[in-house]
Amino acid sequence: MTALTAQSTAHAGAQITTTLPTTGAVDTCPTGAGLSLVIVGPSSASATVSLPIPTFDGQAVTARSVTVASGQVWSVPLDPNVYGPGPITLTWSGTLTAAMEFVLRTG
Repeated sequence: MTALTAQSTAHAGAQITTTLPTTGAVDTCPTGAGLSLVIVGPSSASATVSLPIPTFDGQAVTARSVTVASGQVWSVPLDPNVYGPGPITLTWSGTLTAAMEFVLRTG
């Protein structure tokens, strides 16, 4: 299990620490204005992450599913109006070899 934390960069830049996703529903990440989950695709095939969306007005809402192919980099805003106050538990599946994840503060 990895509890991701938001990373920020200074005006001069900064090295970002990446994490290999863990298969299943074990990694967690914060939500918040100006936060994004950045996903670097695996070395081959694709990796899929599901981000849970809270129940709305008593109705279950399907999790957001993002599939990232080899060679792609995706950024998913972690808006608390969509995902709730956080942290949220990410569910990973597919090929995770050499995939990377991190949370970046963009604002």
